[in-house]
Formats: sequence, C-alpha cells, structure tokens
Amino acid sequence: MSFILIPQHGEDVKVNAWNWRPTLLLLRAANLIDENEYELMGANGCGGSVDAETAGRIAAFLERQFTSMHPSQRIRADLTVTDRPKQLAVFTPETKVEDIDANELYSATYEWLVMFKDFCRTSGGLRFPKQRILLPSPC
Repeated sequence: MSFILIPQHGEDVKVNAWNWRPTLLLLRAANLIDENEYELMGANGCGGSVDAETAGRIAAFLERQFTSMHPSQRIRADLTVTDRPKQLAVFTPETKVEDIDANELYSATYEWLVMFKDFCRTSGGLRFPKQRILLPSPC
C-alpha cells in the first residue's frame, strides 16, 4: 500500500506504508499533527491536509532530527533509531500474529525522511486524495 502526498506547489510524492506509518507516529509524538490529522493521513482516501505553516514546522523538526541520525539509520515504529539493516519478512500460512515484529516491519529510513523534509519545505502545504466511497469507510 502506498500514500500520495499532493503539494500546493511542485510534484506529488508517493510513499509506501512501511515508511509512512512511522513517519506519522513521529509527527504525532512531536505534536506536529493532532489525533484527527493522524487518522486522516494514515488512511487511504480519507483526505487530510497540512497547511504551509505546519509543513514548515515539520521540515524544521526533521532537520533537527537529523543531528542525531545518519544515512544508514532508520526510525522504527516504536520511534527508536537503529542502524541494523532491515530484515526481510517472510509470511507463511503458519505465521502467527505474535511472531510478527511490527516495530521491525515499519521503519522510516533516513533517506525517506530527508526527502519528506525537502518536500515539506517547498510544498506550501500538502493534502491527501479523498475518494468517493460507496461502502462504509473508516473516515
């Protein structure tokens, strides 16, 4: 699954859920987005937006975040930073939920966070597509 970030100015950016989910957790933990924005930005087709001022604050926050990270690192879903390479996840019919480490599956890479910072800095704000859904949705 992927998410499309649509800027007010410039080109759209597409990000996979593996990078996007911990990015949202990081923004939420830093109080850059509220719970409602977190929910809207984390579900496809529900809309959501970030104004230019907030996008600038996100860029500044990420810039500060990089003082304690380097290119081979990533932020895991529990917001810990690691330089351990991501392990390939293999799921079989025998895989049990308790065998899955969500903190390992979802991690935002340093490279993605740099790209997102640059995107926020020049975007003028961003929005997420809202789709017409005929069936009940989580939005």
